[in-house]
Amino acid sequence: MAVNEYQDENNQTRFRVYVNIRSKTNTSLRAQKRAAGFKTKSAALKKEKELVRVCEREILEKESQGDTWGNLVSDWEKHLNDAKLQSTTRDNYVSAIHKHTFSWMSRPASSIAPSDVREVLKLMEIDGSSPSYQNKIKVIINQVFTFGIEEGIVKGIDRSPSYGIKLKRREEKKPEILTIQEIRKLLSEAQSFNHKWYPVWAVALLTGMRNGELYALLWSDIDWENKMISVTKSYNTQMRKVKSTKSGNWRTIPISQELESILKKLKLEAGKRKEVLPRLTGWNKGEQARILRQFCLGIGLPSIRFHTLRACFATQLIRNGTPPIQIQKICGWKDLETMQHYVRLAGIETKGVTEALKVLPDQQVMAKVVNLFQENRESGGQLDK
Repeated sequence: MAVNEYQDENNQTRFRVYVNIRSKTNTSLRAQKRAAGFKTKSAALKKEKELVRVCEREILEKESQGDTWGNLVSDWEKHLNDAKLQSTTRDNYVSAIHKHTFSWMSRPASSIAPSDVREVLKLMEIDGSSPSYQNKIKVIINQVFTFGIEEGIVKGIDRSPSYGIKLKRREEKKPEILTIQEIRKLLSEAQSFNHKWYPVWAVALLTGMRNGELYALLWSDIDWENKMISVTKSYNTQMRKVKSTKSGNWRTIPISQELESILKKLKLEAGKRKEVLPRLTGWNKGEQARILRQFCLGIGLPSIRFHTLRACFATQLIRNGTPPIQIQKICGWKDLETMQHYVRLAGIETKGVTEALKVLPDQQVMAKVVNLFQENRESGGQLDK
């Protein structure tokens, strides 16, 4: 707070007032007021007292509303740093929330209403964001608010303004997948063309490993004696470095006879290379999907993503009757929920179930019914009603 003397444009002595009040409980909250043109210092001091009261009322009002959205997001980000969350996932969450809610940053978090959330989602829709990505942002907003309410940072509300907001559903598309015949065609054609990506695709289809796990696989991870592969790490394309697996856990994958033959051939060709698979151009930059799509289209197969190779591995195991719990361990899923997605792809949950419907009469009775209809048509008569 200050009262200062100055000279106006007519060279007359005047006084100005500046008041700055900060919250004692939350130093990020403050109120500022200015006034000028007072002829006497006593008049300026009187105005100063008035502005102090106005600022104090503003501070009380802001304190009752809780912290701003910007400060809440900062606290939530610190909370994520303490949580067991992949750094890339954390950075993506924080970046997304800043991008899509930047206009909220100076507002009290408790003042944000469902209409504000709908506006954000509507703008995303206009910009072409998919319903799934819109839902992701809605979920992140909900997480931030839930954290703020539980920590007492957001006051005056007991649930997130994103609660109950429903997004438009889009028609579910059948996920891309290759049949066993298409898988064999992919590998045979790649082998006949001596395609440099053939060993990568083959190992992916025989292990179900993720792209980053394949890139980070070392010869030290191969247990030749017990015929096992240890999956302990993954290459992150964004960070350009090797980190833990997606789930954060390690797992083992059994080496089949087909996989063993490919690995032995790769070992002979590897020389001093410590990595199992060759360092192909563009792989560390995330071009593996584009290369696979181009090759598939060139040989008349459906255009698939690289991750589809993992799906093909899982669905073939399901079709072959491998117990779900074993597939879950081999693929590195934390729960069986993800498995249900691949069960649907494999068609196991519906295949043959209609055979259990025994609602028709036996063949002898059906033959009599058919004859009855035939005789009636020939005689031109009608069945009794």
